[in-house]
Amino acid sequence: MNGAAIQILMRYIHIVSAIMAVGGLSFMLLCLMPVVRVLDDGFSEAWIRLIRAKFHKVLWISIGGLVISGVYNWAMLGSTYKAMGPVGNALIGIKVLLALIMFGMVWVGQAGILRPKVCQMINIHLAAVVILLAAALRYFRLEHLQSLVGAG
Repeated sequence: MNGAAIQILMRYIHIVSAIMAVGGLSFMLLCLMPVVRVLDDGFSEAWIRLIRAKFHKVLWISIGGLVISGVYNWAMLGSTYKAMGPVGNALIGIKVLLALIMFGMVWVGQAGILRPKVCQMINIHLAAVVILLAAALRYFRLEHLQSLVGAG
């Protein structure tokens, strides 16, 4: 497999993993949980446990995809972020830090340290910030590349 194909594959894995994780959390928090409130207590608790167990498998696979593709992308683009100066370093650093906090919140929710709904709510908000940082990082990275092309 050539370099372009691997880069495209890793970007695809990163985006699909993010969609699965954030989309699944959003669905559970915004759609599933309100519906569960109207169900019989005994049935709803068993149903929530079953759905969470199934979704956590998807979530951990998504986290694995994000970590693997994220490390690859950072290794491939690290010199570009460094060349961008403080803006590139700050954006990628904050993005990675928030992603690690999100991964930790998944574990905190599964371990029962905090209520799962609280962890999901925190993660939805952190995900929104991470997505915004990713958009900003891409914009500034492309601006940086254009400035190199224009200077050359």
